[in-house]
Amino acid sequence: MKKRTWLSALLAVALLVSMLVVPSASAAGNTAFTDITDPDQANAAEMLRLLGVVNGTGGGAFRPQGTLTRGEFCKMTVEIMGRGDEEPAQRSRTIFTDVSSTHWARGYINLAASITVGGSSGGDGESSTAGTRLIMGVGDGSFQPDRVITCGEAVTILMRVLGYGDGDVAGGLNWYDGYMGLAGSAGLLDKLNLTGASTISRGQAAVLFYNLLFAKTKGSDSLYLTGLGCKVEDGGILLDVNATLAGSNTAVKTTTGTYKTDRAGLDENLEGMQGDVVLDKNDKLLAFQPKENITSRAVNVAEWEATWIRLLDGEQIQIQPDTRTFQSGEEKTYKDVYQDGHPGDSMTIYYDINGKIDYLFLPSTSFTGKAMVARNQPSGNPFTELTNGDSNYKIYKNGMPATVGDIRQYDVATYDSASKILYISDLKLTGIYENVSPSPKAPVSITVLGRAFDVLPEATNDLQNFKIGDMMTLLLTNDGKVAGVVTTAAAKGNAVGYVKEINTEDGEATVQLLDNVLGEVKGKTSYRKDSATKMMGELVTVSSNKQGQLTLTRLTGGSSSGVTGKLDVAARTLGGVALADNVAVYEKVGSSKLQPVKYSQITAVSVPSSKILYASKDYAGRYNVLVLNDVTGDLYTYGFMSKGTMTTPSSMGEIVNSTVIVTTSDKNGETKLELVGGVEVPRNAVGGVVASLNTLQDKNKIAGYVFLKELDGVHRSAFDMKAKTVTTTDMVLPISDSVVCYNKTTKQWFTAEDPMDALNQARAFSDNITIYYDRTPEEGGKVRMVVVQ
Repeated sequence: MKKRTWLSALLAVALLVSMLVVPSASAAGNTAFTDITDPDQANAAEMLRLLGVVNGTGGGAFRPQGTLTRGEFCKMTVEIMGRGDEEPAQRSRTIFTDVSSTHWARGYINLAASITVGGSSGGDGESSTAGTRLIMGVGDGSFQPDRVITCGEAVTILMRVLGYGDGDVAGGLNWYDGYMGLAGSAGLLDKLNLTGASTISRGQAAVLFYNLLFAKTKGSDSLYLTGLGCKVEDGGILLDVNATLAGSNTAVKTTTGTYKTDRAGLDENLEGMQGDVVLDKNDKLLAFQPKENITSRAVNVAEWEATWIRLLDGEQIQIQPDTRTFQSGEEKTYKDVYQDGHPGDSMTIYYDINGKIDYLFLPSTSFTGKAMVARNQPSGNPFTELTNGDSNYKIYKNGMPATVGDIRQYDVATYDSASKILYISDLKLTGIYENVSPSPKAPVSITVLGRAFDVLPEATNDLQNFKIGDMMTLLLTNDGKVAGVVTTAAAKGNAVGYVKEINTEDGEATVQLLDNVLGEVKGKTSYRKDSATKMMGELVTVSSNKQGQLTLTRLTGGSSSGVTGKLDVAARTLGGVALADNVAVYEKVGSSKLQPVKYSQITAVSVPSSKILYASKDYAGRYNVLVLNDVTGDLYTYGFMSKGTMTTPSSMGEIVNSTVIVTTSDKNGETKLELVGGVEVPRNAVGGVVASLNTLQDKNKIAGYVFLKELDGVHRSAFDMKAKTVTTTDMVLPISDSVVCYNKTTKQWFTAEDPMDALNQARAFSDNITIYYDRTPEEGGKVRMVVVQ
């Protein structure tokens, strides 16, 4: 299932997880053995299972807490040396008096006792060059095969496997001290807190053997496992632990290739990490080892923009557009994915050795594929069935962190088991049941308000209670799928949008809903001719009481839109009522296109209710949607004006109205807008225009225009580029994020992907700077244009 979206959370929440250093080696805990909970032991046991060293105790059990006998350890040692096929030939010999012909481990013990290490030609007697036997008895001709082995005994045997003999170790208080010290240096005791006298469990023994595989043999830089035909290669970045290869989904994909594996599965938490792949002699993947000291940071993103993300506490992290970004097993760039990012999406940021962002990893979602509806007034959490017994999960409602107490009747929930997030939506839409596909008995999609909606299996029974032409209310998931259907008496929708298109002949209208999860709805209206023209760009409520038709009701500012009191920008209150943390803000100028803006773009001290076209509240009574009328000034395109022309750094298109005619012609990379009649344009003025959705002669009309105020003699030192302000003798003006800069000497615009870079180019060229702004700072004014010469 694709990622959940919730556009009303444009400024949504984030959960910040602290910086961490990726652990090395055994980060993966998945295994065929069902009774191992320790991730290091699970990873080690799975590796040994694949190599044929262990096979458990039957029924998927490994008994990691169980003890290990000396005989069992001999078998594991012989197998990890790759000499298990020699065991049958050793069963007829008697080396130790207490290892009878009927003892199950007799062949393994005899074989181990026959192997010597550390010898060299020319040696004699008991000298170190004569070699050291892999195992020895207890001094009286016996071996005690059923006695629990100690760590000192086990480590001594495995150090001998690595080629170290008695002549290579120093003495100590205990006979095994020299081997224990050498083992610590070789990494054999990593992740084990044991003394030589300690008994070891089966799980601890698995870790010990795992460490052996990655230890270097005596006098060599080669890892022990390479002697078994295995190899370790650079695995790049792990992308997918459930990849498909040659029709099988038991593969692991990294940036260096896709590998078959017989593993029970790698831990999904390894995805995104850099590391090495461990391959067996058939090039099947045995393990993925994360590299040490890789620094990363896991976050849930609140707000996505082209060059940054924002977190819950307001922290903004700058991200270069070309930053490598891995998503759904593919390498992309940040600029390829940010527009599809949604509030609450998780991301891991990986850093290079210089502390700069190296790459980003966006995990795949793993929704259960099931949705639930809270059919009754909830008491507790009605969605626990979705979490499959998980207790450590987070709740997000409409893109914000929530609690069980925020769940309401007819809410819809889905669960992402990977991120352990329960997503709850109270999205509802009311309209006429217009169509169904393929049939009413087996609905896959239904059409309401001229738009088709996917139907989840959970809603099938609900739809049997309705027939084509009935009024209904859809209960939607946070990605716009139908999870339930109820009567309008039970629940009502309150869809709000703006009129994007309307045909003046037949009244056919397209309305863009504010919640882009729902997208557009279409239908005929009663508006024709001039009435239709006046509806273009208007904010409306949308309903339907007849098939194929829309009922549009215009929303206007002030008390008629239900808004009382002013917006206190700093306090984040409207008429004393708090705004939601994820408040979605939209803006338009007259009949212009409605556009989303960030709350931070509102720099006025306060906004009167007359400038607020619409405001809605969420389930907690907080304002979560605001629609503003010409508040930020950021919808205008700014440039030079005169009675004959207007010059801007980018094309405006053709704009016309009854008093101002604007035609476009490109010359020297500039756009010339010719203004004729009706408007008193100051000589050499600088200003801005906004296009209307209304047209005349197939050209857009002007929705609004503004002339800017000039302030010259500004020095480059007056600019604070970090705070994005300009300080003058009278005021401190914010700098618009889309400020345009012109060189009067060269008659060229400064261009850069980031407008702040263009501004720095202008400041570098000259200290003779003129700034142009639209309003005072208290009224929300900003520096819109900078000219140097």
